[in-house]
Amino acid sequence: MQQLQHSTMEELLGVIASNINMQGQEGKTFRTEAAKTLLALTQDASQVDALVDGGAQAHAVATALARTREGARDGLAALANALARANAKGERPADALAVALATPKTVDAACVVAASDAFDPQSRENALAFLQNATVRPAGAAAVAAREEAVTALLKRFARRGAAAAQASWADAFAACAQNLSAAATFRTLLLRPPTRILSALLPLLLDGHVETHGAASPGKRRGVAAALRHCCHDVSAHGVLLDDCCAPQFILFALADASDIARLESDDSMALQLPGGTAWTGAPFVDDASEVYGDSKKREPRADVSLFLLEALLCLCGTRRGRTELRRLKAYAVVRDCDYHFAPGRDDRDEGDGGPSEVLVTADDAPEPPPESLTEEELILKNVAKACADLAAMLLRDEAGPPGPPTYDDMD
Repeated sequence: MQQLQHSTMEELLGVIASNINMQGQEGKTFRTEAAKTLLALTQDASQVDALVDGGAQAHAVATALARTREGARDGLAALANALARANAKGERPADALAVALATPKTVDAACVVAASDAFDPQSRENALAFLQNATVRPAGAAAVAAREEAVTALLKRFARRGAAAAQASWADAFAACAQNLSAAATFRTLLLRPPTRILSALLPLLLDGHVETHGAASPGKRRGVAAALRHCCHDVSAHGVLLDDCCAPQFILFALADASDIARLESDDSMALQLPGGTAWTGAPFVDDASEVYGDSKKREPRADVSLFLLEALLCLCGTRRGRTELRRLKAYAVVRDCDYHFAPGRDDRDEGDGGPSEVLVTADDAPEPPPESLTEEELILKNVAKACADLAAMLLRDEAGPPGPPTYDDMD
């Protein structure tokens, strides 16, 4: 074992290749120490490059060690470090390493470690770090998403609600994986495939935005679901499933709605959106029950980043005439307008009307915009929220009977 501690990356990989199948307690100790040394070397820039650029044999040895019971904890962390290094070096090395390390056996092993309570929390955290770094690039996301059975097991655990789910410290980390994975068509197909339609089991997590009780979905969990939903909404061919089977617009609008704002609305909008009992929520599984449970205490999703993903999902649904028609039926504009008011910094003049038209967003003014580079991350998110609200308003309020414009997705309706 002393030899391992003073090895270079090339020497270590050679020793591992020769001894990885060692039997008995000595073999278990060897794999544990080898993985620990591999992890230490990947924290050295010069040594980790030897793994990143080491070729097929080096990658095969490192992944084989990470798949062993004794080597999983530190071995998966070492693979995560190597992927992070490759991601920093550019798209080509990142794609190449993601494909090399995210082999079917390695992805399956990482998913088992991440999902099973039989492994210690650090092992599960390292497994998720590997999956998250492997899915940063589309090639890696596709490789992971292809392992449908293993990924489905993680998704089902992620979808849990209640006290048991609140104790799952890895939920936010897997949410980041889900966000990355949803860029892959294979994963979106998995989410929407009948009869299970896993996305339908995830959407209720969006409704926990204002719930502070033990077991509510965390902001990270809601962000992951919202991001995955947005990616699904990008696919026009999926709009029928999202509108008819998943009731996606109702989940989004309920998450963004606030009972105190709904109480201000005029009669038609109020009857559709009122909490409880609004017609917009009727017939949407789980949403109609949630409207009864939360009633006039319902608060909107408090996080601007989660709200932005939800607004962008609505914007994607507005890309078809059918989507716009459904959102108008659900009185989406009223929810979008109040969402715009809520996130507009320092302004809320809804009660200061001058008798003019109400179809004007609070951020739709001529104030000069600061350069993007001068904005903080939060300010940039708020700016994008305002833009999404303005774009949604323009699409929801436009006259569909007007003259033909440039080609749109409508031809696919």
